[in-house]
Amino acid sequence: VISGYTKAIRDGKVPPEQINGYLELIDSKAEELNRLINSFHEYSKVEHPEFTLNPEETDICEFMRGYLAERYDEIKISGFTLNAMILEEAVWCSLDGYQMRRALDNILYNSLKHNSLGTVIAVGVTVLEAAEESKQGKVRIILADNGIGISQEEGENIFEPFVMGDKSRSSGGSGLGLAITRRIVTAHGGTIRLCESRPEGYSTEFEIILPTKTRKLH
Repeated sequence: VISGYTKAIRDGKVPPEQINGYLELIDSKAEELNRLINSFHEYSKVEHPEFTLNPEETDICEFMRGYLAERYDEIKISGFTLNAMILEEAVWCSLDGYQMRRALDNILYNSLKHNSLGTVIAVGVTVLEAAEESKQGKVRIILADNGIGISQEEGENIFEPFVMGDKSRSSGGSGLGLAITRRIVTAHGGTIRLCESRPEGYSTEFEIILPTKTRKLH
């Protein structure tokens, strides 16, 4: 499209009064191409064998409060409502904050992109009881909304790269966002899934489980 439109302008086939419209389309397509290239680049980095995290001892509850504070204006301007349910107590994890923000952004921005005004986004953090066999504590992060939902068929492969569909949360993009999110969560020793059962009043719920750790006293 970019090539065709620029050639048409160059060859004088576009009436002067239509040139601005053509330039706007070229700009739009260039931005779309830039997003695709960035997605491929980010995916190639997280899938590289040498991909590593830079984790720090982090209170995941405080981290999530800070993350939502950073995104609050975007959520509000988009016409969405935020319902946050985050523990007041400290829950410590080994976390690469930069990478985890990227992982959360891919879920949040998909919700903002594919749902209508007035959609409620719910974010929660709870602690799960340690399994008897592992004694490893875990924290559960949920990101849910009451939007259009995701079909069971789409949900089965939603974390696979290049999966897109007319109703998928990855439609209109590269189909790599949720694949990147899964890779980042897995690198943290965690898991992510699209829940089949959801909180009452919500149509979509993503669940991230991360291992917790006992804070070291310095």
